[in-house]
Amino acid sequence: MNKEEISQLKSEGFIPIKNGLFSVRIISDAGVFSAKKMNFVNEIAQKFGNGTISFTTRLCIEIPMIKPEDIDSVKKAINEAGLINGGTGKKVRPVVACKGTVCSHGLFDTQGIANKIKDEFFMKQTLPSKFKIGLVGCPNNCAKASLNDLGFVGQAYVSFDEETCISCGKCISVCKAKALSMENKKLNFDKDQCVNCGECSIVCPFDAMTVIKKGMSIYIGGRFGRNYRIGDELDDLYSPEDALKITEKVIDYYKTNAEQGERFASMIERIGIKKVKNEIL
Repeated sequence: MNKEEISQLKSEGFIPIKNGLFSVRIISDAGVFSAKKMNFVNEIAQKFGNGTISFTTRLCIEIPMIKPEDIDSVKKAINEAGLINGGTGKKVRPVVACKGTVCSHGLFDTQGIANKIKDEFFMKQTLPSKFKIGLVGCPNNCAKASLNDLGFVGQAYVSFDEETCISCGKCISVCKAKALSMENKKLNFDKDQCVNCGECSIVCPFDAMTVIKKGMSIYIGGRFGRNYRIGDELDDLYSPEDALKITEKVIDYYKTNAEQGERFASMIERIGIKKVKNEIL
């Protein structure tokens, strides 16, 4: 195979590995496969690979040890199974989401929104460089959304009513950020320590801690790897319904303003975060 053929295969998710063989990358729906589709994956791995599968950090499946002469047959088997191969190149990469949809801590439907973003933007256009999107349902940030080019984090702003509070301490037991403490038998709420998880409002029996606003904080320009950068947070909270609109704005801005091969984080550092925020918002 020449370089052009290998480059084309890589864009389709067939990645060269050792000994002249390939791995094929199969895309999930925000980390979810049906049991039926997993059976197809197993069949493909047993027939064309070495009977093993692995999982990528972006919630995809890879089947290793595929012979070059079997690639066309693998493509056909993947297509007939209703699966999707790909996920590399200078495009929107597989969208990652935590289990916020079903997790007791989740503040919005992470997997549902991730799949809408995937359907709208995944591999749809060529960009200056790769572009990664991550969603997490709460400030636990299990999927490290703030280290993606674009990250969404579930948040709940809480209000504390001192007159209603009887200082029972139930909220203290669930506050991992230690924003709540007891001082002279009275509850103290340190807003600067609060990470906006909203857990205190769930356990408070007297509505002294109440959610006044719930949504997503948005981070832009995160990056991980040899050099890392925590994304910059946009002002305010956004509703899950805003996710597609914000994603489109951010990608359009990146495509218009980045230099060829430049990651979004590097573009922000070159242009300045203040200007980027103002123009995106």
